Amino acid sequence: MDHHKLSTQLKQLLKQGYSKDEIRNLVIAPRAQVEQALCELQTQYNREQQHARVVRGQADFAISMRR
Repeated sequence: MDHHKLSTQLKQLLKQGYSKDEIRNLVIAPRAQVEQALCELQTQYNREQQHARVVRGQADFAISMRR
């Protein structure tokens, strides 16, 4: 299974509510590839959350300036 396909499959499983431990047991792929893909997905999620916090802070600041 190529890396992109594995990442897509893992992302779908996470969205369906499976835990990382459950995914590790469900997916048939080399463990190192699964761990790398999970790590990359976590990093991507963290970046998205950080970006959302920055945007929220900017919006809050802009709203406070209008008052």
